[in-house]
Amino acid sequence: MKRIISILMMAFALVVGVKAGDDKPISVDQLPKVAKEFLDTHFSNEKIAVVKMDKGFFDTDYEVLFSNGDEVKFNKKGEWEDVDCAHSEVPALIIPNEIKDYLSANYPDRKVTQIEKKNERNKKYEVELDNSIEITFNKDYVVVDIDF
Repeated sequence: MKRIISILMMAFALVVGVKAGDDKPISVDQLPKVAKEFLDTHFSNEKIAVVKMDKGFFDTDYEVLFSNGDEVKFNKKGEWEDVDCAHSEVPALIIPNEIKDYLSANYPDRKVTQIEKKNERNKKYEVELDNSIEITFNKDYVVVDIDF
């Protein structure tokens, strides 16, 4: 009996391992509507190089890579999770006002090159500036960590 359970557990682990990281190129039209609208609103001037769908065992994510090297990641609903503009600047309209206010007061000459929603429930935001400083905000937009 133990042997059968061990074999079943190994088979399950193999299926999970094979299924995880299953990136597949797709067209922009195959993105969720919310993601397409986000791209049209904030990245209409950028040329899309590739769109990928990562169909995991329990979840599906989308990644859009632009010709300039910038990228946006979306969850299965099409909501942005990570905007990485290492070669440009994160569009100001997607940065919450409270974070913009903090950055204007404390880092007035810096650009935001990346913003990431860290946890869906607690909704932490991590922001990276053009000088590589990373600032983490909690759900109330209070700074909880700064990495220099």
